[in-house]
Amino acid sequence: MSIAIKKWGNSQGIIIPTHILNKIGLKIGEALDIQVDSGKIILTPKQKRKIFSESDLLADINEHNAHSDELAIITSTESG
Repeated sequence: MSIAIKKWGNSQGIIIPTHILNKIGLKIGEALDIQVDSGKIILTPKQKRKIFSESDLLADINEHNAHSDELAIITSTESG
């Protein structure tokens, strides 16, 4: 497959066909990393950051792994 570099405002760009995006599971608006290696342009999908909810983070905490024994103890001089 061959594509052309086109003028896009003050920059240049290429259009990636939908069937290529579908092959790697990318959607419009998703970010890519770009690098040059041995004269080749390499585009790589950016790793998606997983967003955890508070309930996700607290789901596996129990009396054995909560480390409540390591919490700070307020002394009379710190209480203000």
